[in-house]
Amino acid sequence: MAVNRIAYFLAGAVLGASGLALVKSGKGQALLSGIVQGGYGVSEGVLARIETLKEDIEDYMAEARFNHEQKAKAEFAAEQTSAPAEEKPAPAARKAASGSKTAAKKAPAKAGASATRTAKPRPAAKKTARAAAKKADA
Repeated sequence: MAVNRIAYFLAGAVLGASGLALVKSGKGQALLSGIVQGGYGVSEGVLARIETLKEDIEDYMAEARFNHEQKAKAEFAAEQTSAPAEEKPAPAARKAASGSKTAAKKAPAKAGASATRTAKPRPAAKKTARAAAKKADA
């Protein structure tokens, strides 16, 4: 181990001394200038590619957000169309319902009105609404 460390140190010292000798002469300065210019060119190219990649990712994110919002709107519209609108009872039925218990029994109930009125749609209805929204998007 110690021998490897000494060998690496000596190799670094020799390369450093030779690089210093090249820089002090006119030839080394031109070579160093070319290397630095090439490094700047590479770094500019990499930065341009990174910027392009950032723009692409922003475009993908905006498109995904738009698609999500459209899907949410379609699901909301499907829920609104699948849920029945609440119907107000006729004035005579309201009057009869508020009168007495016997009058409430005489007032006819709408068929299926209580079964279809729920606060939230059933899970099966959500699945069918989502499937319809997916078909509409495709």
